[in-house]
Amino acid sequence: MYSGDACLAVKTPGLVPMKTLQILLLCNEPRGAKDAGTIVDHIHSFSRYSRHQVFVLSNLGRLPPRLDLDAFDVLVIHYSIYVLGESYLDASAKESIRRFQGLKIQFIQDEYRTINAFLEAMRHLGIAVLFTCVPDEEIEKVYPPEAVPGLRKVNNLTGYVPEDLLGRRVSRMMDRPVDVGYRGRRLPYWYGALAMEKWQIAEGFLAEAPRFGLKCDISCREEDRLYGRRWMEFLSGCKSTLGVESGASVFDFTGEIERTVSAYVAEHPEAAFEEVQERFLRPHEGKVKLNQVSPRCFEAAALRTGLILFEGHYSGVLEPWRHYVPLKKDFSNLPQVVESLRDTRGLQERVDRAYEEVACNPAHSFRSFVARFDRVVEEEMEARGLRRALRPLSASEFRQRVRPTLRERLSRASQYCRSRLPYAVWGCVPLPVRTRLKPFLKPVLGPALPRKA
Repeated sequence: MYSGDACLAVKTPGLVPMKTLQILLLCNEPRGAKDAGTIVDHIHSFSRYSRHQVFVLSNLGRLPPRLDLDAFDVLVIHYSIYVLGESYLDASAKESIRRFQGLKIQFIQDEYRTINAFLEAMRHLGIAVLFTCVPDEEIEKVYPPEAVPGLRKVNNLTGYVPEDLLGRRVSRMMDRPVDVGYRGRRLPYWYGALAMEKWQIAEGFLAEAPRFGLKCDISCREEDRLYGRRWMEFLSGCKSTLGVESGASVFDFTGEIERTVSAYVAEHPEAAFEEVQERFLRPHEGKVKLNQVSPRCFEAAALRTGLILFEGHYSGVLEPWRHYVPLKKDFSNLPQVVESLRDTRGLQERVDRAYEEVACNPAHSFRSFVARFDRVVEEEMEARGLRRALRPLSASEFRQRVRPTLRERLSRASQYCRSRLPYAVWGCVPLPVRTRLKPFLKPVLGPALPRKA
């Protein structure tokens, strides 16, 4: 995927716009039906709203051989690229990025694991600016100045409000068939107590809802997950949705916590989170506060769906009883929450306020986010005395240089077929025979043996 459309300049008070810069955004753009739309919205916000020329390159492994990074002033590594994995950036791609003399920027999310390895990668690649979800008051705990000298840290939210959601026609509150809807997932225990709330709120609410006669559509099963248009339609059909703060309460700098907990759970699959927490996580809980407002809260506000949220800070964006109904984590105030849900007039007033004050607030828009990104880029280009690229690309030339050759396309197709062949052959074997053969073949074939019986 690529995008080479020039964007109109956005006037920003107090800042003299720099001549158009050439910015390359490296990403892994989701394409399947089961991918989060928030990632796609985030990726395309740069080319949509930046006053500079932004080229979007969705690429894994090796960079296109005909692409010359020296044609760009700025290189951005999106959070959809996992820089520690060879499958996302191979050794040659990392070396090309390391040699790049322009401004290098990295976006990180899910930044609570293997932090030391990320710091080492940033030093090796020469990252100059980091956009992080860690709050300003916590940044130095995670990214101390001596870890990556000269690194500028910029706090940003995990997501923003897509403009196409605003003004969308939605059903009236009385016409929505579901009282409370929710989709969550069970995350690994090593994320800590905050991440466990994603399924604890679902289980706790479902356990109590029948006695109040609520019509609920709540699930944490992976097969019930909804994405893209289906998720928006689901949310628009709910009077309210549940929610928790995004993030993790355990920060794993070395990866040892993840390895230890994963090994224990593999040996004790029936272990409850509380047991694992007492054994391994308690000393690490809450040392860094990463509680963030979730993009789902913005989506609900834009679609005029009520919010029932565990009590929290929510990045200071949402106010209890003004924008959402606060639910205590022990569910002790559930009768009050249900009463507020049945007060149709009060519910409508609350969702209208959330729409006007949160969803329509320019500070929460992708447009404002990219305007801030532009300011940071311009400030750093000037402060670091970086020179402009000598050989800028046109949009058409960029498309030509990143388009794979016939040989490359055939090579990728061949690799894909070879990787899928064992699955195709294995699928032709009758299930009873597969079940009997698997214990004998596994020691011989190991990882090459398809996992599915």
